[in-house]
Amino acid sequence: MNQSVKEWFESRTGLGRIFHKEMVEYRVPKGLTLPYSLGMLAVLFFVIQIISGIFVLMYYKPDAKLAFDSVNYTIVQVVPWGWFLRSLHAVGAGFFMAIIYTHMFTGVYYNAYKNPRQLIWITGWVIYMVTILLVLTGYLLPQGQLSYWASEVVSEMPTAIPLDIMDKVSLWIKGGFSVGDITITRFFALHVVLLPLLLIVLVFLHMQFFHQTGVTSADGREVHGNEKETVPFIYVTLKEGVIIAIVLAAFSYFIFFNPAPFTPSANFAPADPMRTPAHIAPEWYLTAFYEIFRSIPGKFLGFMATNMFLIFLLLLPILDTSKKKSATKRPLFYFMYLLFLLSFAVLSIEGTQPDTAQSIVIGQVFFFINMLFFVSLPVIAHFEKKKEAIQ
Repeated sequence: MNQSVKEWFESRTGLGRIFHKEMVEYRVPKGLTLPYSLGMLAVLFFVIQIISGIFVLMYYKPDAKLAFDSVNYTIVQVVPWGWFLRSLHAVGAGFFMAIIYTHMFTGVYYNAYKNPRQLIWITGWVIYMVTILLVLTGYLLPQGQLSYWASEVVSEMPTAIPLDIMDKVSLWIKGGFSVGDITITRFFALHVVLLPLLLIVLVFLHMQFFHQTGVTSADGREVHGNEKETVPFIYVTLKEGVIIAIVLAAFSYFIFFNPAPFTPSANFAPADPMRTPAHIAPEWYLTAFYEIFRSIPGKFLGFMATNMFLIFLLLLPILDTSKKKSATKRPLFYFMYLLFLLSFAVLSIEGTQPDTAQSIVIGQVFFFINMLFFVSLPVIAHFEKKKEAIQ
């Protein structure tokens, strides 16, 4: 009877075939380490954001006069376990971005942008950009003092480009001359409907391209299709499960005991258009860009410098033409990669500090070091090719 039920269910769903294809037929290199689990972690936290967001959505009011109280009073104080839902969504956003950044920088380390994985890198880059828009639109919705003024600054960014149409773009984003009801409605629609749907499609494409090309071993060798050096994916799920459990334990700690790092105290005051905060800084995952923008003289130059990092990230498959993969076999690349990480970390930390003459100098120096990594890639590739030719 049980076998008959199983066959009936399988003949109508095909889930058994899907499981066998994804978990047994699909093979991955032996000895996969933590970096290979980051993609799965990112998907997990994206799902957490969707589920928690749906429950928060049941009580949130997308209205300039009601939004703050709907979050900080109705959800947090009135709704049973509402405080948990709010923390789950807020802390989850921070963890989601941390995993995205780690996944992205790990991809740079392992040269995951090289042939035949260019489409994986391009879709990953687009996912990163859409995710930034997702967190920016969500940041305004609680209508706290910090989120209000941060949204004012972000919506004014297009005016950095010296074209008349950019003023109209900024005006359209806000729906007026300042952040208000129309802004919240537009950000709400983007955050709840359009951007999540777009992200789901992009993640599907990203995973499809990943399955098509497979992954390299930790030392950069291509082992896709080599049964001796690969194992069925199901063998590594236990290791991934342990890593996921550790991350979820840390996630639970911040939700229940210490949500403060992900919920700035200044944002627990209602938005006040008549009182500008002494120091406006974005969330930690955007502070590096904020530091670059304010440290470069001139609004337009600061805007262009901020976008140079993003453009160079997209162009990595073109900039790095070396056939070698993984920083473990590329000492020059490894050294520049460490400088790249250091510069991004310093820019991120400095971006949380008040704007001073010292912070401007620090921002300029470490922006130069950050750009030096990208500029050095063609030179490093040239030396590596020359060395291979001699050998």
